[in-house]
Amino acid sequence: MGRAEDRAPAGSTSSETSGAEATNAGGAPAKLPLSPLPRPPSIELSPPDAASLEALDAELALLTSKETADRETGAAEILEVEPDRLPAIHRRLVTIAESSDHEAMKSLLSGVRDKARDDVRQLLRAEDVHEKVSTPDYLEMLTSHPKPDSKTWRDLVSVVAMSRMLGRIGTVGAARELVGIYARFGEFMRVDTQLVLAKMGDHAVAALIEAERHPAPKIAAWATKQLDRLGKSSPSEAVSIKDPEALADILRAYGRARSPDATRLVISFANSERTEIREAARQAVALMGEVANWQLRDTYEDIVGKKPPREWSWDRTARELFAEFDRTRLAEVYVIFERGLAAEQAGKLDEMAADFDQVLAQSPVFERAPEMLAGYLAYARAHLDDEPPEKAVRALRRIDRLASDGDLQKKPAESLLLTLEAEGLFEKHVADPVVLRRAIELDPQNARAKGLLDRMNRRDTDVEERTHRYLAAGAIAFAALASLVLIFLKRRPGAAPLEPVFEGPTGGSVAGPGEPPKNDGPSEPPAT
Repeated sequence: MGRAEDRAPAGSTSSETSGAEATNAGGAPAKLPLSPLPRPPSIELSPPDAASLEALDAELALLTSKETADRETGAAEILEVEPDRLPAIHRRLVTIAESSDHEAMKSLLSGVRDKARDDVRQLLRAEDVHEKVSTPDYLEMLTSHPKPDSKTWRDLVSVVAMSRMLGRIGTVGAARELVGIYARFGEFMRVDTQLVLAKMGDHAVAALIEAERHPAPKIAAWATKQLDRLGKSSPSEAVSIKDPEALADILRAYGRARSPDATRLVISFANSERTEIREAARQAVALMGEVANWQLRDTYEDIVGKKPPREWSWDRTARELFAEFDRTRLAEVYVIFERGLAAEQAGKLDEMAADFDQVLAQSPVFERAPEMLAGYLAYARAHLDDEPPEKAVRALRRIDRLASDGDLQKKPAESLLLTLEAEGLFEKHVADPVVLRRAIELDPQNARAKGLLDRMNRRDTDVEERTHRYLAAGAIAFAALASLVLIFLKRRPGAAPLEPVFEGPTGGSVAGPGEPPKNDGPSEPPAT
């Protein structure tokens, strides 16, 4: 959730206290402070950056190229479009809509479509197949009948290609742009737009709900018909989906449409267990404004058991109702939170961490979360020597998320995270003293970081001494090897190798294996 001043509608303040009693056995405050109504996200697109525009233009240039291979490459790249391309697509659609000849585009599309249908019809006849001829995909049809020298053809291909990109992106913003294609270019793009929206399914519903309030009656009636085709003509049908992102978009769409028929249904989602859905429903109420007043007052009476004061405005009633929703929903959360605090006091840090984790899972923006910081830090320190220290890392990251700059636990937690990071690198024989110095700067009392940094410094000295010893040993070995080489080179070249000689019993030499006997002459008689 954003800052309070970013969410509060005009005239609301965050200093008021709920008129509903909120006591419970789990330690919840007697009265919850009234939170401002959340501000819905803007539907305005941010300006596209130059790189995104350049990349889009390059893809469209491939699709409108004279070369068949380039057009095939461009058609394949459409499937890889990223959601951040949406502002660039919007800019190019507006530019083409303002500079193109719509009647010429309509005439060209009609001619190419007739030719493509004739081609399909002839192919079916050749195969003796009798069935209804369907029109090929517009982009495939246009690129198969290229006219790259025609600006009208290039404009038409670009518009159809960008509609395919929007279908691939698949967000509510992309669906709005698809509705815009029909609104800007007219009837000749209606069928193609319907096909792309139908493929988007539930993600197209929110944009169509908003389009029901389009200033052009023709577009509004068309949007209603498309919702009916999708089976989402009523609010109860529209919200019957499983995708939480699409449901959140639909709730905000009913808020933007300020639909009285959907008000009670939207308010019921303001007490959802899912944070995303609950926030979207409250944003929708803020968008409805005065339209939701009577439904808000009736719901307040149903929940609290008494009518709200007459002087309350619609936004005061909404905030009081949402505070009551939160009190009821958080009653169990407070019980778990208090149990976690008791475990911390008893030194049972593992039980404490399990309770605190459960609290944050049910209420990610729990207002008493700062009271968990000291316990999480103690828990992390108790698990620093685990192998691996995953519990410590998880607790330290929770502190980093929950703590503000002024909290005492923020810097020590960040310091320990850096220390664990440096330890992990050191185990892989990678020394990073810069990380440790940053850790010590954040927390001068971090003895673990100081010890590791000292080990790194000693290791550097030992490595230097070992290097000197290795160099000396290498020099000695090199000198010995050089001496052996020199002795070998001093031998006479061509000298016959010495062969072993065996003396026989008479003093002559004995032939070696495979040689004839040798006679070296009579031997002298032995001396008397």
